[in-house]
Amino acid sequence: ARYTIGVLRNAELAPLVYPGWKVRVYLDKTVPKPVVSQLEALGAQLQFMDDKAMGGGIGGMFWRFLVAADPEVDRFIIRDSDSRLNPRERLAVEEWIVSGKRIHSLRDHPNHDRPLNGGMWGGVRNVVPDMAKLIRSWTKRDNYMADLDFLNQVIWPRHDIKLSQISHDAYTCHKYPNARPFPTRRPADYQHVGQVFFGDGRPRTADITGFMLGVKVPLQCRGSPEWHSG
Repeated sequence: ARYTIGVLRNAELAPLVYPGWKVRVYLDKTVPKPVVSQLEALGAQLQFMDDKAMGGGIGGMFWRFLVAADPEVDRFIIRDSDSRLNPRERLAVEEWIVSGKRIHSLRDHPNHDRPLNGGMWGGVRNVVPDMAKLIRSWTKRDNYMADLDFLNQVIWPRHDIKLSQISHDAYTCHKYPNARPFPTRRPADYQHVGQVFFGDGRPRTADITGFMLGVKVPLQCRGSPEWHSG
């Protein structure tokens, strides 16, 4: 329920947070038909994948990356279905668009300390034209965190990626190239981009109490000096 409820909620949020953008969902036949019908009613583009295409199970985490090779898509962002679209990320995306860079990465939690996170990056048309081939050749698709390893070992090192990217980073902005603070102040409830929500709509508070609560972000990662939480 965490993922099906989440994808429906994001499909509802998308016209408010990203007007003019299209929601695309990569899925297989295990998704309940009522959920599929609701997604269709909300105007989502549904990309049904063969359950053996590029590895089922955890391998399905890679399907969303295929958009990076779609010549029909001008610009894309990839998000996890159990997170929620929010204005904080939208304003960061606007800065990326203005920058003219080909890749955008978001890091808004201490655990986001890597160049690219699976559901927190975006790119422009055909930014990785050989994405399907690269995924097929990655033999460790069903390993834990395989999608993150793939992004950071295969995609990030490419010169046309690493040298044409911008990131918004609340905790490790000193560590990665062309990183900058988020343009908006973090809400008082410690909402963060990529925040995980349960099926009943509750946020996973352990991500806040265990890592963020009372922790001041580095001064250089703040949009303004008084934004102690980022």
